[in-house]
Amino acid sequence: MPKTLSGLKKFIGYILRFIKEELNPKYLLFLICYLSLGIYLAYHNDWYRIQREEFYDSWKSLWFHCGLFSISFGGAWLGYMFYYKRWDLLKNWKFLLLFFISIFIFSFRMGSGIWLGDFCFNLVKSTKYPYYWLRIVSDLARYSLIMIPVTIIWWIERSSPTPYGFTVKNMNLKPYFGMVLIMIPVVILFGLTDHFGATYPRAGKGGLTYFDINVAADRIYFIFFEFIYGVDFISIEYFFRGFLVIAFARFVGAGAVLPMASFYVFIHFGKPYVETISSFFGGSLLGILSFYSRSIWGGIIVHVGIAWLMELGAFIGKIKS
Repeated sequence: MPKTLSGLKKFIGYILRFIKEELNPKYLLFLICYLSLGIYLAYHNDWYRIQREEFYDSWKSLWFHCGLFSISFGGAWLGYMFYYKRWDLLKNWKFLLLFFISIFIFSFRMGSGIWLGDFCFNLVKSTKYPYYWLRIVSDLARYSLIMIPVTIIWWIERSSPTPYGFTVKNMNLKPYFGMVLIMIPVVILFGLTDHFGATYPRAGKGGLTYFDINVAADRIYFIFFEFIYGVDFISIEYFFRGFLVIAFARFVGAGAVLPMASFYVFIHFGKPYVETISSFFGGSLLGILSFYSRSIWGGIIVHVGIAWLMELGAFIGKIKS
């Protein structure tokens, strides 16, 4: 059997194993209803975007996101404790410590605008294109707000030989490149819609207004931006499919997957509706993969590949319009 088909068969086997050994249909139904309500409230009258913009330049943004992620992650874990009879987790100080640290880490990343923008601008204000480099440097700084604390936690715990999921041991990565190829027509089709066009491409916004994609000399700036944009998804996979799955798996095994997916949904608020809804299913599948393989590289390939395809689809949509 070709390695690609063998790897895909293994991935499907992970999903079937999760459904058979772990999934509680009542808990899944609870999560779907819970998240559906959260999505409706966030998008109703554009509530999330308005609140985020109101708090963006103050420390209220940090506490706003702490509260928001506590609702998604905390609600999912309380549902897990109820349906799986795992109230003992409330007495486990290591679990509780990781729970609160994880919420704070990502909330700090989301609420860092009050100081990060000024700090980064002081680094690049003397460059030829300060607002372009501000976007690049501030994005890299935000990624580090995830990568550094999570790696420090791994170093303290040393619960695995490599930081959460950063291993290719026993991994066949070919099927994940195949998944990206399968998604090409779907993502490009969505890129042609006005709904996606309002958010994507990310390249072409902000500091990139200096440049024209139709000018050959300017394209290198767009390409470099896209590269840095893709790096973000490495930090996302490291946090969600690495830290939130592999670190929490010591307490509940594969039960860590769906609470992670619940948290993941709420970070998509403000993006296109379809993307937010699909993030639960995509996050769950990538979480199952990382749990059973103990690697996040498959998720990185899929996530970065689809992100770049969305950029490409949106660019095609802009050209056609």
